[in-house]
Amino acid sequence: MTGILFVFHGSQKQEKNTAALSFVKQLQKQLAAKADSRVAFLEKHPATIEKMAQDLIDAGSNKLIVVPVLLFAGRHALTDIPEALNNVQKANPEISVVQTKTFGAMKGCREILQERFQTAAQKLPQKEIEGILIAHGTKRSLEPQRELEEIAAEIAENVGFPIRALSLKGDVNYIASLKQQPLAGTGIVVPFFLFEGHLITLMQQQLAELLPNHDYVFTKTLEFDSRILADLAELIDEALVCTQ
Repeated sequence: MTGILFVFHGSQKQEKNTAALSFVKQLQKQLAAKADSRVAFLEKHPATIEKMAQDLIDAGSNKLIVVPVLLFAGRHALTDIPEALNNVQKANPEISVVQTKTFGAMKGCREILQERFQTAAQKLPQKEIEGILIAHGTKRSLEPQRELEEIAAEIAENVGFPIRALSLKGDVNYIASLKQQPLAGTGIVVPFFLFEGHLITLMQQQLAELLPNHDYVFTKTLEFDSRILADLAELIDEALVCTQ
């Protein structure tokens, strides 16, 4: 029997964790006929990976598909989740575990991000526009920045204005970039984050200080858009084939 474990970052604000549970519950219902499933959190929540994985095992799962509900492969996907899963396998050596890739570069996210840029641009007629796509970023791997740049280039081609691929914590820092190369026109800033939180508030404050006399629009995050569920379902279907 296969069990599926969705892993979210977790928030100190309970309403964010509740929103995460509500979001993935739609997919859990679709998967009910294929596999049992649970939800775990990396931080700020008692439903840890070890606890929820053991719950699946105790319920009869001998194969686990672990789905990081994370945009890119940073510290959590590369280190924290594998370490927790290693603990699970040490306690249950007969269990096989497959961790899927992250979903930030998949179709659903690209559609949502492009929609954010297009919607904002429609309200800025007859203006020179430059887009800014900001992700969390990481210095542990070059792959997230490469993916972010590829996504920005694809969207830029579709919307007809340049888009910079920048990050909050990665090597291509958005503050340093904007200081070195100020916006060429009206800016459209799209935060490539799953939902609103303190990092979004921080970016808004920093941009207000950095660009006090410059016109720019700060859009919504992905906001648990349902199109992401199709990406997660695709990852799970691929993993199910691998575990058969």
